[in-house]
Amino acid sequence: MTRYTSRIALLAAFSLVALLAVGAATASACDGGPGGGKKAGVSASALVTAAAKQLNVTRAKLKTAIADSADAYIDSEVATGDLDEGDAADLKDQVDDDLAFAIATSRTKTVASNLGITVAALNDAFSAARKALLEAKIDKALKNGDIEADQAAELKDELDDADLPGYKTVPYGGFGLDLGSNTRGAGSTEKHRSSFHR
Repeated sequence: MTRYTSRIALLAAFSLVALLAVGAATASACDGGPGGGKKAGVSASALVTAAAKQLNVTRAKLKTAIADSADAYIDSEVATGDLDEGDAADLKDQVDDDLAFAIATSRTKTVASNLGITVAALNDAFSAARKALLEAKIDKALKNGDIEADQAAELKDELDDADLPGYKTVPYGGFGLDLGSNTRGAGSTEKHRSSFHR
């Protein structure tokens, strides 16, 4: 392999890990919404499984803490009049069916409280989980011959220096979930629906 070709391969590998990092950072949207289709990066399901290991809790316990937090947020929006009961029921169904949506709708502080840990501990666990998943992807790329050993080592060094996000990242599907930001009155239900379902 010439020096130029090697350089191109290394740049491609760095681009791969950059994409993976973005995928991990947006894992709350990477389950592809309803239906669970996976985009680049890791799925919300894989992230929760890895984070549960970091927290030394069962996946079911972490998933319940997330869903309960999401449901509590939806209830709070009903209580303030920013969401009607019918839409709330639909959204709670989506929380049950779509882990990425549940993460995006939940609140970090409430999830931590549900687990009996600090927000810092929750964020640290999710950051470590993202790193572990990305390292596994680098190892897989090495095993498949997509990158060479020195490239894998360099990528892992870059990953060590990366500031990976904690629990909350970007909103689900790239759209905000702050139901309270919509105006009340006629048409507000449709605005709420669109902010959740895009």
